[in-house]
Amino acid sequence: QVDDVRFVHFLSLSLNGTTPNTIASSSTTMSRPNTNNSAATEAPSAAADVNESRTTILPQGIVESRNYASNDTVQISAEIQAFIAGTDGNGAAPGVRSEFRTLFTIWMFITRLPSPMWIDLHPGYLMRGMGYFPIVGSVLGGMCAIVLDCLNISIGLPASVAAALAIGFGLSVTGCFHEDGLADSADGMGGGWSKTQVLKIMTDSRVGTFGCAALSLFLFVKLQLLGSLGTSRWVILDFQNDGSGVSSSGAGPAILVAQTLSRLSAPYLIRTKDYVAEVGPKSPFYLFMVEAKHLVSWSRVLFAAVYCFVISSMLYGPVFSTVLIVAVLALAHLAGNKGDYLLGGVMGDFLGGTICVCEILVLILIVSKDSIIETYQVAIDTISVEDVFNPLQQMIALYSSDRLRPLFHFLLLIAVVKIWCTFVGPPDMYDREDKKDEKDNEKKKD
Repeated sequence: QVDDVRFVHFLSLSLNGTTPNTIASSSTTMSRPNTNNSAATEAPSAAADVNESRTTILPQGIVESRNYASNDTVQISAEIQAFIAGTDGNGAAPGVRSEFRTLFTIWMFITRLPSPMWIDLHPGYLMRGMGYFPIVGSVLGGMCAIVLDCLNISIGLPASVAAALAIGFGLSVTGCFHEDGLADSADGMGGGWSKTQVLKIMTDSRVGTFGCAALSLFLFVKLQLLGSLGTSRWVILDFQNDGSGVSSSGAGPAILVAQTLSRLSAPYLIRTKDYVAEVGPKSPFYLFMVEAKHLVSWSRVLFAAVYCFVISSMLYGPVFSTVLIVAVLALAHLAGNKGDYLLGGVMGDFLGGTICVCEILVLILIVSKDSIIETYQVAIDTISVEDVFNPLQQMIALYSSDRLRPLFHFLLLIAVVKIWCTFVGPPDMYDREDKKDEKDNEKKKD
């Protein structure tokens, strides 16, 4: 609630024509303390290009005139086209300075650490900078890894205790930014009985039962995974052409890679899904993102993916890195489909929750890599000794394996629950809401 009040104050400053330096200072105080406000006010405006406007929010009336995202919208507004072309006076034309501004906008948005004073929180730069999410994730993951290794190796704390303190350090630097989205998403999807209720709950600043449970589970699982990895062992680029070699191990490299790869889901979802306009005190800012996919180009998504591959390959090799990236994109795609079904697209809290889930997925794959490979080898060996033209005999042989039997039970459980939910009971509540909306629309037409 305090952040919301600060955000409203920040919007009022920018909409009332406050000077650029004051706006930059206000954007910093929105989510992080800054003791240099007076210096920001006195900073010379010559630091920016003469044609560059640092107004964080567009003129009053323009943002509020937008409506919610629609699948039928295929035209890019003149406003977005002007920003992409750099002709709207916001200095967005392609160039080194523009890209630095984009990168530090993401840094300001994700962390509570200060950015250069000539950086403000323009929503266009924010969305265009989604491709830099993994870079900021690498910096944050590296910082957490340094803290973890210091506590575990230099001071001698147990790996689990060092992991807990490193996690706490990361939460303090980011201000629980993505974790807040995880809690809000869990509350909305767990407690909402319709799309309208889900959106209303997700924009509520209070945390409910589902949010508390999701946060507790996320932190507990993350702590256990990092603690089980033990002491860090950093091995960089020690691989052969076939991907074999000695890879890094321990909690330090894992937290760096997890923080990097998990944030690849954000630009992918922004590009492939509609953005749901949010309501509440922050809506004038987020409404700019309705056409966000046009600001996040495929080239920027590709840049983020290549960067993730390079960082992960340096520590775990190209083969396993490919597996991790494919797994993150697959989970992000499934989450995007769920967002389409529940929300009609994605929104900020949903993206934050997805990043948290993807981080856990990466850590799980790193922890269980050897076990997964062994299970796969057992399945291949079992199939190879059986008659390939007798599927029933192969299934019996696979089920007879002590290592594969629990996997069969898990897959059977998922299938039974899915069948039960599909054929038992009334139509899904969201389907019922869609039918009700269709009936209401027909009555209005009549």
